[in-house]
Amino acid sequence: MTPAGLADGLRRIAELTARADACRAEYIAEAERTDAARHEGYGSTTAWLMALSGDPAAVCRSQIAVAAALEGMPETREAFAAGALPESRVRVLAQAQALCPEQFAKDEAALVSQAATVASTRLPQVLEAWKRTTDPQAAEAEAERRHALRALHVSPVWAGMVHLNGDLDPEGGLMVLAAIRSLSEAAALDANDTRTPAQRQADALVEICHRHLDGSLGGSAHRPQVTVTVPWDTLANGAGLVDIETGAISAEAARRLACDATISRVVLDADSTPIGVSRDRRVVSRALRKALDLRDQHCTHPGCDMPARYCDAHHIIHWADGGKTEIANLRLLCRAHHRDAHNHQPYPRRQ
Repeated sequence: MTPAGLADGLRRIAELTARADACRAEYIAEAERTDAARHEGYGSTTAWLMALSGDPAAVCRSQIAVAAALEGMPETREAFAAGALPESRVRVLAQAQALCPEQFAKDEAALVSQAATVASTRLPQVLEAWKRTTDPQAAEAEAERRHALRALHVSPVWAGMVHLNGDLDPEGGLMVLAAIRSLSEAAALDANDTRTPAQRQADALVEICHRHLDGSLGGSAHRPQVTVTVPWDTLANGAGLVDIETGAISAEAARRLACDATISRVVLDADSTPIGVSRDRRVVSRALRKALDLRDQHCTHPGCDMPARYCDAHHIIHWADGGKTEIANLRLLCRAHHRDAHNHQPYPRRQ
């Protein structure tokens, strides 16, 4: 098929999907009116839909909410049934209708027309402008409610990764987007950077946290510490995996972290019980780091000008291999190129 043919087909599928979703909403509304779920032995329409569709509770509750809202939205219901509005846009209109039903009834035709034609990124702005005009106090209360709903969940998962999930209010979201974009958008990167956009954004978030922890962004002089316990043989050989709080990292990653770290030796007995601990010692002293910053001034990878304050001190010959911690054996590398130096390979190329 030609690109034009594919586009026409996808538009047709979207229309048919919207019409099917509208039909489902009518069935759900009728089921609510007739209490069909209880007649079938279920405690709620949500439980009934979960059994029928296999969808999770959150999806079923959303479908029920849309079906209920459409009862008081005739123009929206008509456009939905004709396939002119996808369910996602109907849901946004339903949220606006709940804010001020009487004014929405007066403006519904115009709002539906806009919702059917504006770009997806513009629709929230159109409805926000309508809310502010219709009921400024309610719009302010809605903004406060959004702030109260902010949440972030970060946890290790069985796949050996760390999963992030959450929502930010517009103000907080703007700050996070601006910070991540400053480190991940193409204009701020090496032209030869082969990471995917998603990888760049993930690395940007980690870099922002790294800068906070190492004091580059200011804050307390007593910096938080990340502790990684590495068996000496693993550190020396650079082979195998090292278990940390959030999963497993490669021994080579541990060697990279150890390039410029505070280290201490822990002696274990046969039962792996600590029986002796040496004093903490900084691998690269504060004075040596100042001299290194003055000499290199930025990342020494060809073409990279990341400022020194955002770079790691990299041992050309790792100290675990007998390399000396002296300025002749050190060079500044930004986090991305420090990883490359240890892994000896670039980021996977985009497909």
